Amino acid sequence: MRNILRFIKLNHFLLLFLIIETFSIYLLISKNKFQENQIIQYTNEYTSKIHNYRNNISNYINLKEANDHLSKENAKLYSILKHQNLTKKSLGDDLGDVYIAAKVIRNSINKRNNYITLNKGKKDGIKKGMGVVTQNGIIGIIYSVSENYSIVISLLHRNSAIGIKVKRNNHNGILKWKGINYKQANISNLPSHILINKKDTIVTNSHSMIFPESIPIGEIINFEKKETGYYDINIRLFEDFNNLYYVYVINRNKNEEQKLIEKQINNE
Repeated sequence: MRNILRFIKLNHFLLLFLIIETFSIYLLISKNKFQENQIIQYTNEYTSKIHNYRNNISNYINLKEANDHLSKENAKLYSILKHQNLTKKSLGDDLGDVYIAAKVIRNSINKRNNYITLNKGKKDGIKKGMGVVTQNGIIGIIYSVSENYSIVISLLHRNSAIGIKVKRNNHNGILKWKGINYKQANISNLPSHILINKKDTIVTNSHSMIFPESIPIGEIINFEKKETGYYDINIRLFEDFNNLYYVYVINRNKNEEQKLIEKQINNE
């Protein structure tokens, strides 16, 4: 104990400087989105390599299980492409959505703001703003991209907001995460005069330029009417975010055309 106190006494100016400097860097990053995004992008390339190496070692040890899982995921990808009526010819044109398979090498579910790291980046055609899905539902949106890796803002994030509709009657709303249970999400802007039931399926609506329409998300487990005239609806998510392995990044080829024509309206 004496040695610790003596060390602090001899180096108190240096320690004070380091504390102030660390706090200053924290304030700079947390209060400036540009600096935060740049630091995430620069550090992503190096930290992702570490997680990727660790993941590769784990996969080598369990090679048979990994190969079996990969085969199943490839089958899922084929099912998605078939569902979207995409042939080999249409994968390269401007008519359909292209799905890029990527592997999850880092994931969190127990924070207020959760992110997912993928092993694909710019060289694989991934860009910021692309949607990420699995066969079971929505995962999130690409937030930052380096040459070989990308970071996804998980649906389990306080800033996540997904346009949805009730599959049975096509009424639209916004899906958000309350930050409590990684298996559930919430809808709070659906008018209470709309008829809904437990186990009604929730899917993506047609308003989004990020996700195709009618991708399944979850089902209603309970709801109540509020005095504001809206429902408070709890959704059980179809995807288990604690068991993510392979995901699909969606390149929507029609996005730019839609943005251009809508920009003409906004400029009038």
